[in-house]
Amino acid sequence: MSELKKAVYLKQRTFEKYDEGRIILYPNETVVENYQPEAPEGSETTPETCTAYQYEGEEADGGYIRDCSDPTNYHDVANAIMRTRYELSEELALQRHYQTDPTKYADAWKEYCAFADSAADKARAWLGVSK
Repeated sequence: MSELKKAVYLKQRTFEKYDEGRIILYPNETVVENYQPEAPEGSETTPETCTAYQYEGEEADGGYIRDCSDPTNYHDVANAIMRTRYELSEELALQRHYQTDPTKYADAWKEYCAFADSAADKARAWLGVSK
């Protein structure tokens, strides 16, 4: 896993098309209350504090670039979110291990399922799709 980078924005981010077949997405959001923006260069006035949004991801802007064949389909967007934590091979291995020894892999399975549910909920919210 590469080192994660953080970036702060004054508006919330979700995802956008990056190039053909890929999106850049921002699933790891932390709300920063009373954020003090830097004054523009040459300005003597300090901007007022505000609510800001910090994102943490592999890219310099706090995002992740992932495959997504149809960014209007919440299943495809949810899958892109899933790939920020689980590669497909890891996901399949976890499923196989849980099937063969549910007791040993119960905690990892519970964490995986919670993340999958969260990814689906986030994709629905981003696309305005109801459950």
